[in-house]
Amino acid sequence: MIMSRTFILRIIIILALALNVHAASTAPANAQATLNIAAVVNEDVISVYDLSQRILMVIALSNLPNNAETHQEIAPDILRRLILEKLRLQEAKRLEIEVPEEAIKISIANLERQNKLPAGGMDQFLSSRGIDPETLKQQLNAELAWIDVVRALFRRLVTVSEQEVDDVIAKMKADTGKTEYLVAEIFLAYDEKPRSEVEQIARRIHAELGAGASWQQMAQNFSESASASGAGDLGWGLATDFDPVIGSVLTRLQPGQISSPVATDDGVYIVFLRERRIAKGLEITPEDITLGIQQLHLDVAQNADAQTVTRLTEQARQLASSADTCQAFESIAKSEGSPSSGFLGNLKLSQLNPQLRTMVQSLRVGETSQPFRTADGVIVLMVCTREQQGQKDPLAEARSDIENRILNQRLSRMAAQHEEKLRRQAFIDIRL
Repeated sequence: MIMSRTFILRIIIILALALNVHAASTAPANAQATLNIAAVVNEDVISVYDLSQRILMVIALSNLPNNAETHQEIAPDILRRLILEKLRLQEAKRLEIEVPEEAIKISIANLERQNKLPAGGMDQFLSSRGIDPETLKQQLNAELAWIDVVRALFRRLVTVSEQEVDDVIAKMKADTGKTEYLVAEIFLAYDEKPRSEVEQIARRIHAELGAGASWQQMAQNFSESASASGAGDLGWGLATDFDPVIGSVLTRLQPGQISSPVATDDGVYIVFLRERRIAKGLEITPEDITLGIQQLHLDVAQNADAQTVTRLTEQARQLASSADTCQAFESIAKSEGSPSSGFLGNLKLSQLNPQLRTMVQSLRVGETSQPFRTADGVIVLMVCTREQQGQKDPLAEARSDIENRILNQRLSRMAAQHEEKLRRQAFIDIRL
């Protein structure tokens, strides 16, 4: 449901009344404020008191100035967020999902660390600013419940292939030596709202960030992109990996710098360059890794013509591709390869010459290298074991991180689509 300018003016009036009620700090006044309905979402109600409490909490955690102008600016976005949370909680209820109290406590403890508060200090921080601590717990409950909803509905539908992970690793190798950026975004969509209104809000957010407002809280509460729940973080990437609008801005920013609002056809971006570095690819310390390596060797005379070398190289490739285990590879090497085929031993990467090291250092267990021409033949290597002394294998760790990143990206897209479906099907009645 789109919020009109008339609605914004009406909400300002109601909020002013609500804040006066809150300042009085009397139980009957709070009870009366609670009875005023800001919106109805299907069978649930959002009260004016709920809205005013959330506004105060966002202001406190975001380090925004607590004045009438700030309340007026952020009220529509906060109400939109509360409506969304009601839809998420209703879906969690339908799926019989409940968030454990311990999970909420852990999230509060994380927030305390982020805001440099002592353990258990969040309740006092909120109460001292006239905010019921239950307001934060309700927000965290909605966020955690939605994570469980997305997992329950879509996790089993999403898969990531080994080839997709391989492609990312190959890109990491190709990008070695190039400039990478650690980027976060705040995105405000035009939707059916006047562009001038959205651009004004973006300028306001940018000004508040410049005055010391918390990026994390501003992104979580106001950004309309899928990255909002993660404080707008987009991760590391080359400038060309991001949206062209973002990429064009990055090269002009210094680490720690926030861009001015950038208007596009769909909305307005604010870009935060957290860090910049030179890509090192997949960092592996050869001294720490030991590989068990099987070799397939086909004899090729030193003076063999190019046609013969090409034929035997393709033969080696086809033989290797027919084996998906070390046992199968060993059997093929014995039956089809030369006497030089067989198990080379458990070798540290540091013991291999640079060419062989390049061939095998990024292979997972059971994976074969590309054929390689040697002085007396063509070889293909398979990694049968992979061990890392004293810590996790960086390749295995990198593959797991890449898989999780791709998985989360797909789940985020599916979650956004489901969220939009819930919004379209919902009865939403704004009473202000």
